[in-house]
Amino acid sequence: MALDNAKVTNSRTGTVFEILELGETRVMMRYTMQPHMKVPDIAEHFHTVWDEEFNILEGEGEYRLGGEKGTVKAGETLAMPRGVKHVHPWNTGSERMVMDQTAIVDPPHPRAIRDTLGVIFSLYKAEAEGRIALDKVGIPKNPVKFAATGRIFARNGSYDARFPKAMQDGGAATMGRLVEALGVDMIDPEFR
Repeated sequence: MALDNAKVTNSRTGTVFEILELGETRVMMRYTMQPHMKVPDIAEHFHTVWDEEFNILEGEGEYRLGGEKGTVKAGETLAMPRGVKHVHPWNTGSERMVMDQTAIVDPPHPRAIRDTLGVIFSLYKAEAEGRIALDKVGIPKNPVKFAATGRIFARNGSYDARFPKAMQDGGAATMGRLVEALGVDMIDPEFR
């Protein structure tokens, strides 16, 4: 199975991620979330080459944008622009929450969407199968796998908000490049 039309479940939260449309500069993905989530699926982060929009189809939840907490509910749309730290909406309600995410990336970053989603889907699959340990926000605990993941994210303009961008770029250019040269690949062939 290629990444097109892929589906994966985050075993920590029960959220199902499903790719609805995938192009070189645009993706639409559906999240189906269980009620009363304790933590979001994806840690606070920011992008340098893409913008995201979330359309809430069912339920209600919370999000963070620029350090501020907000709420969303069915029928609302939330824009998360590049360069602004954010946490995608997560379900804080008593019913399931369904939302569609649309991300648009600037050219000339043709692999940004595929590589970023490929590694996220691969991490969730590996964790569910017991092949990798992730921290509470979904990042590999193993330092080699952490470096390889950071290399993919930084190369494609996605950054963990807990660390300075310059530090992540430096780590990606050194340790990330080294583990890449050693053949560590964080994208499962199923999601290539």
